Amino acid sequence: MNFRNLSAWSIRNPVVPIVLFLGLTVIGVFSFLTMKVQNQPDIEFPVVIVSISQPGAAPTEIENQITQKIESSLRSIAGVDTLTSTAEEGQMTTQVQFKIGQDINAAVNEVKNAVDRVRGELPEGILEPQVFKAETSSDPIAYFAVSADDMTMEQLSWFIDDTVAKRLLAIPGMAEVKRSGGVDREITVTLDPARMMDQGVTATQINAALRQVNINAAGGKAEVAGSRQAVRVLGNAHTAFDLSQVEVGLAMGHTVRLADVADVRDGFSEVTSIAKFRGKPVVTFSIARARGESDVSVYDATVVELNKLEAEQGHRIRFTNLFNSVEYTRDQYHSSMSAMVEGAVLAVIVVFFFLRDWRSTIVSALAIPLSSIPTFWVMTLMGFTLNTMSLLALGLVAGVLVDDAIVEIENIVRHIHMGKTPFQAAIDAADEIGLAVVATTFSIVAVFLPVALMPGVSGQFFKNFGMTVVVAVLFSLLVARMITPMVAAYFLSAQGEREHGGGAWMDRYMVVLHWSLDTRKAAARRVGMVARRASWWYPLVPVAIGVAALVGFGMALMAIYQPLSAMTLPGLVAPLAALAGGLLAAGAIVVLGGVLARLGGGAQAVWFDWIVQRVRARLVDHRLWMMGIGFGALVLTVVLMAALPTQFFPDTDINESQVVIEMVPGTTIRQTEAKTDQVLALIERQPEVSIALEDIREAHADIYIQLHPHTFNLFHPDHLRGSVRFERDLTPQLQKLADARISFANQNGSGPGSGSGRAISVMLSGSDPDLLQHTAQTLVNQMNGLKQVVAPRISADLRRPEIVITPHFDLAASLGVTTQTLSQVIRIATQGEINQNSAKFSLSDRQVPIRVELPVQSRRDLTTLENLPVPTVTGDSVPLSRVATIAFGSGPTTIQRYNQSRRVFVGADLPPGLPKGIAMDAINRLPIMQHLPDGVFNKAAGEDRFQQELMRNFAAALGTGVLLVFSVLVLLYHRFISPLVNMGSLFLAPLGGLLLLAVTGNAISLPVFIGMLMLFGIVAKNSILLIDFALEEMAAGKTKHTAISEAGHKRAQPIVMTTVAMVAGMVPTALALGGDGGWRSPMGIVVIGGLTLSTLLTLLIVPAGFSLADGLEKRVGPWLARRFLSPEANTPVAAADVVPASGLHAAE
Repeated sequence: MNFRNLSAWSIRNPVVPIVLFLGLTVIGVFSFLTMKVQNQPDIEFPVVIVSISQPGAAPTEIENQITQKIESSLRSIAGVDTLTSTAEEGQMTTQVQFKIGQDINAAVNEVKNAVDRVRGELPEGILEPQVFKAETSSDPIAYFAVSADDMTMEQLSWFIDDTVAKRLLAIPGMAEVKRSGGVDREITVTLDPARMMDQGVTATQINAALRQVNINAAGGKAEVAGSRQAVRVLGNAHTAFDLSQVEVGLAMGHTVRLADVADVRDGFSEVTSIAKFRGKPVVTFSIARARGESDVSVYDATVVELNKLEAEQGHRIRFTNLFNSVEYTRDQYHSSMSAMVEGAVLAVIVVFFFLRDWRSTIVSALAIPLSSIPTFWVMTLMGFTLNTMSLLALGLVAGVLVDDAIVEIENIVRHIHMGKTPFQAAIDAADEIGLAVVATTFSIVAVFLPVALMPGVSGQFFKNFGMTVVVAVLFSLLVARMITPMVAAYFLSAQGEREHGGGAWMDRYMVVLHWSLDTRKAAARRVGMVARRASWWYPLVPVAIGVAALVGFGMALMAIYQPLSAMTLPGLVAPLAALAGGLLAAGAIVVLGGVLARLGGGAQAVWFDWIVQRVRARLVDHRLWMMGIGFGALVLTVVLMAALPTQFFPDTDINESQVVIEMVPGTTIRQTEAKTDQVLALIERQPEVSIALEDIREAHADIYIQLHPHTFNLFHPDHLRGSVRFERDLTPQLQKLADARISFANQNGSGPGSGSGRAISVMLSGSDPDLLQHTAQTLVNQMNGLKQVVAPRISADLRRPEIVITPHFDLAASLGVTTQTLSQVIRIATQGEINQNSAKFSLSDRQVPIRVELPVQSRRDLTTLENLPVPTVTGDSVPLSRVATIAFGSGPTTIQRYNQSRRVFVGADLPPGLPKGIAMDAINRLPIMQHLPDGVFNKAAGEDRFQQELMRNFAAALGTGVLLVFSVLVLLYHRFISPLVNMGSLFLAPLGGLLLLAVTGNAISLPVFIGMLMLFGIVAKNSILLIDFALEEMAAGKTKHTAISEAGHKRAQPIVMTTVAMVAGMVPTALALGGDGGWRSPMGIVVIGGLTLSTLLTLLIVPAGFSLADGLEKRVGPWLARRFLSPEANTPVAAADVVPASGLHAAE
């Protein structure tokens, strides 16, 4: 048995395919029930992150002393693509992005080794460097607020860290429970500056004494009374009072009791962040799932466990779910599955509408569950989950799965209408159309397989999508070849001879088809033409005219399009005007070339006139008219691609928003809280707002907003806004609030380190910070004149106030006071020692830090700082003002670097209803962007860099797919010219989709390109059915015109049926009535529009194109054979030796 006879074998042996697909279906059902549901697929980025903290250090010192050294060491690692660093107060982060193909686990080890090599050169006050890889699974999936009636803030914080975290981490699939807000318990040693001066003791001495005294330490081992015993030294104080009685050693053997120079209390850390919910401070925590686990199951188990905790605590503790991405994921899952089921039902209804036979409809409908359910089993084997991309694929193939079965069953019904029994009809029909069905399926596989195998991050992202489509359509092929003919043979009933595929619409189509193939006028004009002999150079004249016309067309096109595109004109004006100008220029060149070609007279002019007459005769050939329609469709496609707005990711309504508030550096946390409350009051007045949480820090705050579900009601025009419109409408109001920079965070990410965090981010990089800042400011000034952007500004450009202490090196040296000593004294006194160097207070279940610092009031007084005692080499102390100068200054808030150079971001928001692509085009046309100064560069970063990578890979995958489709067709036809007609038909695919996008007001985005991929596969499928049947008829001895007409008559109905079924299957996806349709709706729209129009064009243009191509092949083939093949290869072969077209019938 070979694949050609698979259908006949299945018909004669029905038990095997029945058992096979029953088994696959059962396994698929069990696999589906165990699959994880996620928002996004787990992606392991080729990015390693290095994070180093140095509490209290300024960004400038962090850049010079840490960042530059780390970057230099990391640059030596093989395979590093880019280095992106951010230095801010007390913290530096470097993202190391590796080239494609690097083993990320090995890369993490190499980065750790590189950091270890320079560890000894880094400052003493840093915390241990953290090195880890970036993963999507580490993102939080839910946030909860905790409140209690009988707990302090410190007790509530410890309850979360201890009880809640331990209980939740025991849930299968839980990776992290992270608290935000609240306070940590610590022993606070608040120094008295006046008493310290009297006693001559310094903050450094007190901290060192506590580290050495308040500790439980090992004492070795001893042998007493005949037994071996461990020795312990117990110096840890039991209470804060006990700790206050510790004696601190001074110079000359003197001591001072800690209580005499400080106030010791058991309390909590200084408040550096505030979380507020409904006007009251709360403690919040987030949860994150482990890699490969389900968002939904982890979240649901968390809710159950938190309810148990509430009950155990007598409901004195309350957990409030603030935000979660799980409900969005759950809605997307349910709406995607509903769309797939609804699409399948609509496709079945379409089949019944055409065939008017319930038996045939049931046979076709079997293909949907038998194709889709086993797909879940293969998805499980490949480690896929039910996420956005795999659900998008299942929704896309909802109408495709029944296509092969429709083609098979329609052909079987046609044979039954010839008077055959269903058994014989199934065998004959399946054999007749078998390889064509295989070719059409593999045309879709050829398009989507390269997408699934794309490299890089985009490849990981689209692997779920591409492979799901490929597996589903391959199962649909198996069903069409094994199950559909077998069930039809035993389930359908004989109907006798009757007309098939007739009707008024078919008659109208045949009239148009015959007209499109009419060559009588062209033949009449060629009658009487006498061929003229040509010299070798005569053909160069029309070729030169044609080349000149093409060059003129391109030059005129660009000359008109470039200035018009820079103006604020409607989208279609510039491309249409440029197209008209290009056509006029090309026409003028052709006319002028014709005149010049005839000027010389003689034989060349006579030959040229003969060529012109032949061209004029060809122009009345209706087949050429159809090619002109196809060319016009291609030109209109290009115009629409240039005219329609573009954005990489579509706008999605996720029912969540985030407001970012930036204030002048140095603003206190209470001042920031007051401004945040003012912003919150404006936000809470919006009817869409359900929940709002304030996260407040010094000079910076975030407001996390949960919106009411966005639903459209036809009868209530004032329906709630989605998140996109909500943000665009509210942005101008937020910009009016004084003393703060307020904006919405970009929904697609690109936060600090990879962008400005706003909708528009433009990165400028260079080695000269002053020139870079001046260029960025110039760009902001020019962007202020654009209507396409709102509130442009440089990201993190505000300078923070600083107190600058400059040592008197001569006097300090004589006293033995070093710069390091000054730094340590001031740091301990103003913010306390870093955790790893601070003294610890041991409790039964944990250790808490002992924080030595000045009181808050003293830290606000510059005089206290001036009089701070500094230890000398003799053991005495001197005031800080004796050995250093104290002055005011300023420094950068944040320093960002890209590939070891400085970089800045210019960010902006978008006005309502404007796609990002239009705004970026306007920005790129600004004078400063066209003429950047030497040493300043504009490169893509963050989201924009990912977009560029994805578009490159997408273009390569599309090109590979087209070549694979061509290879499939060459193998099918055993010819080269005819497949070119199929490839030409691919250019008809996008037009209808682009027109429908323009009508519905959608931009060209990533889902649109995904839909176009499916269009390429289906349009190739339709043209295969037409041309394959025409070749079979020609191989049977029919004339070309008759064969093409028969192909149109016999194949029009299955083509229209599959198209309508696919369109019906995509209607729920395009409408996106449930869940967010930001991704699914544009894809459905472009598939519906493109498929509808391309099918109409295919049914008319492909037959005409095939007729022309066949004639060209019969003329060019023998000519090439005579020129390039040996005499033996050019010898005619017997009819019996001719390779069958489509593998079924003798070739022409």
